[in-house]
Formats: sequence, C-alpha cells, structure tokens
Amino acid sequence: MRVSKRILAVVLCMLLMLTPLATVAETVTVHAAETQTVKVKLDKKTGKRYGYDANDQKVTNNWGVTSSGFRYYFGKNGAAYQADKDTVGKYGILMKKIGTKYYGFDVNGHTVQGIRVGSPNIYDIPKLYYFNPKTGAVDTKKTSLYRKYAATSTLGKLNNASKIKKVLGKYKKCTISKSNTCMLDGNGKDVTYTYDYVQLNVVRPTGKGSSAEVVASITVRQ
Repeated sequence: MRVSKRILAVVLCMLLMLTPLATVAETVTVHAAETQTVKVKLDKKTGKRYGYDANDQKVTNNWGVTSSGFRYYFGKNGAAYQADKDTVGKYGILMKKIGTKYYGFDVNGHTVQGIRVGSPNIYDIPKLYYFNPKTGAVDTKKTSLYRKYAATSTLGKLNNASKIKKVLGKYKKCTISKSNTCMLDGNGKDVTYTYDYVQLNVVRPTGKGSSAEVVASITVRQ
C-alpha cells in the first residue's frame, strides 16, 4: 500500500509539471501618435478648444495639426491640452506626459518649442526646459546643458551669463535697475533681459575691475 501511494504521488507531480500554468496578462492599449489635419473650434463659454477631423468627428487621445501648422494634442474628452492663463500667465505653459515624453502647450493649446520655463507638476518650482523644434518633446540633453548655463550664481560660484545669453539670442528688451543689487555684496546692478517667452535676470558688476554679468535666474516672461 505504501509503495502504491508513493507511485501515485510521483505520477501526480509529473502531471503538474506537464500542465501549463494559467497566466493573467494586463492588456495595455497604446494609441499611435498619428498627426492628422484638423479644424479647431473654440468653445467661447469654457475657453477650451476641440479638434475635428475630415469627417467632422471630434478627435480624442490624439495629435492634430491645423492647415496653418499649429500642433495640438486632444485628450480623452476631446479638449486640447492648453495652459491656464490665470495660473501661469500669458507666456506660461502646461506640461503633459504623452507616451514616454513630456510636451509643452501654451495658452492657445499650441505645442511649444525651444527654451521655455514650466513644470510638470503645479506644486514644483518652474524650471528651464528645451523643447525639440521638430517633435515638440523635451530634449533632456539640451535641457540639462542649458540649465547649467542658466544656474543661479552664488558668492562661492559665479555663473557667467555669456553662454545662456548666446543660446537665447537677441533679446526684446533690457531693463537696468537704478538701485544696487542685493547680490555680490551689493556691488552691481540688476539687469533683466526680456525674450519672447522668458526673462533672464543677471547682475552686472560695477566699480573698478568689473567682470562679466553673472546669472541670477531665468523665469517666465511677465
């Protein structure tokens, strides 16, 4: 009897090894990042924008580009991602993660490009980001490099402003403070360079042996 039980146990083990295990797989639907030509309509009551395809069907969870070349992304309810002017100002942006990358959208819902200041989270301090001009996605390498160029100076480490000024190009306006700066022990003037979407704040040293301007901060244009 004992031998029979042992044989039965061995047979059962072999059957279990031969029986395939049941697996539970989670189905993940990834929407293709297709860009189609759309017509964008503004809901004047809500201020939201919606895209419609060639069949006048509302576009959802997809990219859309207008005949004028403006690129949008329409969410699950069909509304375009767009920054809230009351929250981030006229030149602020809304950052959204689509797929594996982050994109920026202005107050009109257009994808942004180049250097902008924003945050993926409303509770985070806005920082410099560089958005690829072709794809609209954040370029992590250039973002990291330009953040170094725009790093805030300290008494222990002054950050020359020449590199970030070169990257930003021609400014629209330059404002020089009348009073002395509170940085660099007060030996300088605060200078603000205004560009299309950002402001570069620097300190211009004064007095004998004055050196080059140093970075104070980079912020959203006011």
